[in-house]
Amino acid sequence: MGDLTTSFPIINNRYQIFGTIATGGMAVVYNAQDLILERQVALKILKKELSQDQSFQNRFRSEAKASASLIHPNIVTTFDFGFDGDRIYIVMEYISGSDLKKIIEKDNNLDVNQALNYLSQASKGLGFAHQSGFVHCDVKPQNMLISSQGVLKITDFGIARALETISREEKYDVVWGSPYYFSPEQAAGKAPSLATDVYSLGVIAYELVTGVLPFNSDETAELARMHRVEMPIPPSEICDGITSQLNHVIMKSLSKDPLQRQKDANEFLRDIQSCRRDYAKAKSLLIPAKEIPGKQNGLAIKHPLEVQNQTTPHKAQVSTILMAFLALILVGGLIPFWLYVMLSINSINR
Repeated sequence: MGDLTTSFPIINNRYQIFGTIATGGMAVVYNAQDLILERQVALKILKKELSQDQSFQNRFRSEAKASASLIHPNIVTTFDFGFDGDRIYIVMEYISGSDLKKIIEKDNNLDVNQALNYLSQASKGLGFAHQSGFVHCDVKPQNMLISSQGVLKITDFGIARALETISREEKYDVVWGSPYYFSPEQAAGKAPSLATDVYSLGVIAYELVTGVLPFNSDETAELARMHRVEMPIPPSEICDGITSQLNHVIMKSLSKDPLQRQKDANEFLRDIQSCRRDYAKAKSLLIPAKEIPGKQNGLAIKHPLEVQNQTTPHKAQVSTILMAFLALILVGGLIPFWLYVMLSINSINR
């Protein structure tokens, strides 16, 4: 697809292109101006092969109309769509920032709290779509935009669902490339479901907290096989600081059987929020990393039991002193009582 920025064309007599934002296998996204509403927008123009596929056109119209109804803080809003010549275009809100994949590649493995923040936002947006009857079908960090204010927004709902009309081979080789975030059922050519999006969220969660993908291969067929039959190394075995609860949540979302995963993004969100609460509690137990050899970033989380064991001797000393003091008071109080008893006995004997 040629770069349209050299001539700054106006699409459909309304959207003037000023620059290229991103180029992918299925489209080019441009920075454009809506000349009627006078606002900046993101204009995605799909590749000619897709635009000329009649079945894709029909499905795209239906899905684009439906996805435009998804109004949520964590979903990119669709403003308009249509045809200009022989190309399909879709107009979306402009997000100033970067996609989540670039952030992962830049930071390797993020701070766990920041990773959980991104996962929470993604789950909220996807959960709203699931409640509205949508399955995204192509959940991946490239489809999650992070604004300059740190707000995550999911994009490409209508396009992903419309792509189900084209051949599986074309989806792999032309549109999405190697399916790093595909679920086992998608890799096997089966129909996607809400649990399919949950699996993809689990892959993203794995990558966020470890800095690596659960499965990696240069061969599409091998990567698909790994998703179908192999179990990933648990995240807790790759990185320190991952709690057993977070490890369980991620591994559950990566179950081969869709029925064994969280049923939808909202259930995944509840699990992630529970993990965030646990990490918030653990944050109060932070100690200098120099006290624990091998820890990085200047801080380390000490397990609550370790803190409890450290404080037990001090508590025991305080308890011993209190008991001794009480015994002294008790004994001191009994002395006058016994003196009174002895004097009473002597007076009776007389």
